[in-house]
Amino acid sequence: MSYSYQIKPNPKGRNILIVRGLVPLDSIDAIKAEDFDAIYFEDYGQSHSELAYQLQGMSSIHGIKTHLKPRFLAATLKPRVQQLKPLVDGFAATPSDEKMGERIEEIYNRLALIDLFDISEVKTNNYVYFLKLCKHAISRGQYTFTTSLEEAYAQGHTALFVAKQDSMISNMKAEFVRFNQTLRELGYAERKKFEERIHVCPHCKGSHLYYMESCPKCDSSLLKEEPVLHHFRCANISPESSYAYDGELRCPKCHQMLRHIGVDYDRPANVYTCQECNHTFLHTRMKVVCASCKQVSRPSELLAQDIYSYEFTTEGLQALSSNDALLAVSKDIWAGYSRFDSFLSQIRLFSYSHDKNEVVLINRFKVEGTEVNRDNIMHFVGDLQKRYHYHNLSYNSHYVYMAAKVQSSRMEELRKQMEEEHVELLRIVELRNAGIRLVDQDILYQFDGEKIEDFIKRISKNH
Repeated sequence: MSYSYQIKPNPKGRNILIVRGLVPLDSIDAIKAEDFDAIYFEDYGQSHSELAYQLQGMSSIHGIKTHLKPRFLAATLKPRVQQLKPLVDGFAATPSDEKMGERIEEIYNRLALIDLFDISEVKTNNYVYFLKLCKHAISRGQYTFTTSLEEAYAQGHTALFVAKQDSMISNMKAEFVRFNQTLRELGYAERKKFEERIHVCPHCKGSHLYYMESCPKCDSSLLKEEPVLHHFRCANISPESSYAYDGELRCPKCHQMLRHIGVDYDRPANVYTCQECNHTFLHTRMKVVCASCKQVSRPSELLAQDIYSYEFTTEGLQALSSNDALLAVSKDIWAGYSRFDSFLSQIRLFSYSHDKNEVVLINRFKVEGTEVNRDNIMHFVGDLQKRYHYHNLSYNSHYVYMAAKVQSSRMEELRKQMEEEHVELLRIVELRNAGIRLVDQDILYQFDGEKIEDFIKRISKNH
């Protein structure tokens, strides 16, 4: 896709970046973040899909140079924006449009009260990303949100997070749900009123469901529907196809020709015939296929989910506008067992936001043996969580990870404690003779000056 761009001031003195095509801003050295205040997307005949790529490539959420900056579309693009409409701040005939200028000033007045993250890149599954979404919502004056369904989403997400479509991230629904719950638990958002009750997949909690009629015998949806004819004279009831005779209707039972509906016969109902097993029946059986996990359920198995509207509290607005929420959320998620991707995200978050006098140590070891399977490992991890002081545990590729935070001055003390605890753990495993053994122990921490992604690689590296 070819592209072009120019920067022009609007009547209020704001520099507007006018773009045509997918402009790779973050890789164009000639354009600095301070060179422009807002973006205006011209109409060059781009499709809805092309428009989505444009918005993703110049995102106000995760873009380095475009972070939280207002984005406007040419007015002629409005019919093509569809579900992307919440991702833009308005439409304008020209970049110098008066209402567009006023909206830009409103956003910058709010941005003046918001502390931004000093982070150039936020990785997938990181709560920092969700906090950025909150800051984006606040900067746009969006203080109320719901868990109502949104087009193209596999889960009923809050309107606050509608901008996730702008993220190029495909599967973050569980993280969004957990973060939304965290906002409420911290007192940053409160429930306002009941909106609706929906039903979700019992397997993955997805709300994009396909309802299908199926054969009650073989469950196939390859069905043929046709009317049933009732012959008054002989009381025969059978599918209309059984009456077909040389282009006319003839009773298959008494062979009399049928001329007039309501006089000779009627159509009391429809009948179904399965094209897979040839079973004929009056009533289909419903099945529900989840668009997310592809699991098949019955309507009676679906889980009811109540939809409420929520609103940021005064405390939440203050914490989210500052960076106080960053530490609060960090502490909130630093507990218990985490999936490995979430575990790594917490390490990243700690690196970006921790007190400089704090360090995180990770005790990593491999589990081997004849009884090594996920159920046994999870039971083993549960025992570790009860027995030892670690704040966070995880498991990946036969490796167990036990992480703890400590003041830098006590790092050596904690390291020795970890080594002693591991020796104790080896004895316990040996005494239990549980069919597992522990090998390849390492105690890991981020070196001074080590980039976080290099540390993540060391954590993830298998021997």
